[in-house]
Amino acid sequence: MAAPQLTQSILVVEDDPSIAELIAWALDDAGFAVRSAASVAEALRLCDQATPDLVVVDFLLPDGLGSDLICALRQRCLARVRAVVISAHPRAAELARSIDADACLRKPFDLDDFFSTVERLLLPVNAPPTGMLTD
Repeated sequence: MAAPQLTQSILVVEDDPSIAELIAWALDDAGFAVRSAASVAEALRLCDQATPDLVVVDFLLPDGLGSDLICALRQRCLARVRAVVISAHPRAAELARSIDADACLRKPFDLDDFFSTVERLLLPVNAPPTGMLTD
């Protein structure tokens, strides 16, 4: 994977601590600025502090749906936030499409596929969102 620019930040929203830690560690190791949240409310607070370049969000969270979070983040942020939905939910891809998520990865996913998706969405930084889903 090409080296990201320092300005690229990723918000990981996942309520399973082992999955959240693995994703955050891998992204941090790749050079991204990573913040993590375990709920919709926590993710919204973090977005109010700084807008991420990409949100990686589980579909089912303890206090809401990842799709609702993406819609709320896009309403709050001036720029369109790119989003990757990660889920084992059988309708995750369909619901991700309905809110125009940029990608949907079915759990368990391969880290190479995950990084290919991140790279496609973030590099180069100024490229327009693709709106293409993978599942």
